[in-house]
Amino acid sequence: MSNIPTSISKRVFWRYVNQKINRLVNYLHVASVMAILFEEMLIDLRGGKKINIYNLGILSLQKMPSRKYHNVKFRQVMYAEGKHILRFTLAPVFHKKLRSLLDVDKTLDGG
Repeated sequence: MSNIPTSISKRVFWRYVNQKINRLVNYLHVASVMAILFEEMLIDLRGGKKINIYNLGILSLQKMPSRKYHNVKFRQVMYAEGKHILRFTLAPVFHKKLRSLLDVDKTLDGG
């Protein structure tokens, strides 16, 4: 099996699915089903719903609050409108397992 990179695009995911199903279905059908899946996920996220991935976590779209920043051009403090960001929250079981495997002494510098 080929190595899957940590950053997965639709194309890489499409190739992986084709390998898993032994190319029994035409690749265009697989690509169209994946496009429909991602479109429906976007519609749900924009609608304020959360996408629960069993035993992995929850995807949600959250609106961030507005914030102050200094505009150099106008030389004054201004407010930026809050943006929407995609948040992923790990499932408690997965979160506990990762924390139990974490070695703080090796991760953080002692001095």
